[in-house]
Amino acid sequence: MSDDSFVTFENEKKIKEALECWQASALVDEVKSLKDCQLLRQAVKALERTKAAELLKDKDNPEKWLELYRAHQVLDQKALEMGEKEQPWTHEQCLFDALLSAIVRGVMHENLDIDPEEDGLDLNAILADMDSPSDFFDEEIEKDEVFQEALDSASSGDIFGVHSRLTHILTKCNNSYTLKRSDYVVETVKMPIMGFLGKSLFPVFGNAVQKVQSKTPSGKGRGDWVDTPTCFILARTNDLLQEAKGRLSMYAEEREDEEAARIRRKRLYLKAKRLFIRSKNKK
Repeated sequence: MSDDSFVTFENEKKIKEALECWQASALVDEVKSLKDCQLLRQAVKALERTKAAELLKDKDNPEKWLELYRAHQVLDQKALEMGEKEQPWTHEQCLFDALLSAIVRGVMHENLDIDPEEDGLDLNAILADMDSPSDFFDEEIEKDEVFQEALDSASSGDIFGVHSRLTHILTKCNNSYTLKRSDYVVETVKMPIMGFLGKSLFPVFGNAVQKVQSKTPSGKGRGDWVDTPTCFILARTNDLLQEAKGRLSMYAEEREDEEAARIRRKRLYLKAKRLFIRSKNKK
């Protein structure tokens, strides 16, 4: 990249323009200091999130996101080589990673076993033949040693933190494709032509309506809104994450009870200890 392409890595506008023009690799090569590396990584990370959000909406070609994702990984490694201290993983992060890894690994294995000629293309029929999310969790997740170790080390706050992350993920996923999984009927409904301001300005047209077509969800999904492999992975992962979110609520409540009981026992112990010391001093 030529020296006049941008002034410094602190020029966010120039950096973003360069990233949008497929120059992430060239920018990474230009990094000479830890500060430059951190500034570029911050810009890459922000644009990476933007592109990921766009992919959820329109399912466009992910090449731009992949370029940014790779640049992010390279910059992480480069920052460590330049002296940045690696941040230790929290118990919350360990639990989140273990849970997500177990679910994704399980779904990918299930997807490999699907034979379109034998199983057909109806998503609902395919999902109906799978273990229920509850059974999957009992057999696959709760028996996973890495997950159990992470769960045992986590506090109730850590578990609630992972629950909140899943809530955020599921809200985005459901908003993106729940309607596409649903069957629907096309209805003609009457909609007012004028809004509040229009009615005030043109009272004579205040009650005017127009007929528009509306898609109203009805019943379970059609199951064929995209190619079955992709559709299965999205639907199955979504269902298992929903199950995981419910289980985390239970785990968090149990851990809260355990922590409260531990605090009560400690208080009783300290109280008994103080009474013993007092009685000993009186003697």
